[in-house]
Amino acid sequence: MGVYLYVVHQRYSHSNTFMQLETNIKNIQQIAQRKENENLSFHSFLKGQDFDKVDAIVHRLYGEIAPQINCLKCANCCLNLRPIASNEELSKYVEEKDIEDFKYLMSFPCKYLKDKKCTIYSDRPEDCRSYPYLHKNEFVTRILGVLQNYEICPIVFNVFELLKIEFGWRNK
Repeated sequence: MGVYLYVVHQRYSHSNTFMQLETNIKNIQQIAQRKENENLSFHSFLKGQDFDKVDAIVHRLYGEIAPQINCLKCANCCLNLRPIASNEELSKYVEEKDIEDFKYLMSFPCKYLKDKKCTIYSDRPEDCRSYPYLHKNEFVTRILGVLQNYEICPIVFNVFELLKIEFGWRNK
């Protein structure tokens, strides 16, 4: 296994909590594998918490962390996920429509990605616009999707790790 540089974008500080934000995707993937059981245990813990309180904390953390990480330099979501797009959204880029209302973009990486830049950025599907979905409510009920995104998106990774700190949670 190779040695990877530890890339730190910025320090996070809130309520006397200091944490180096992790932005190196290879490190994030390794940590995600190592913490798989811990994260599932934390999910069980969160199910016993006030969902509105969890949402409020996640929304705040997302608002603090997202501006510190440049999604346009990462593009890991475009390399690893299949967003859903409506026929209306796709009609700008394809000649034929299907009867279904929605389709998954099937190519990996996204066929609209060139040199880690979205070639349809201003017209990208809503699913892409709203990623990583941390602004949405009912975080706890969406946790399995969050955990998938935890190993893909530096924003999700850092928000989730900070959420553990906010709750004073320790893996037992």
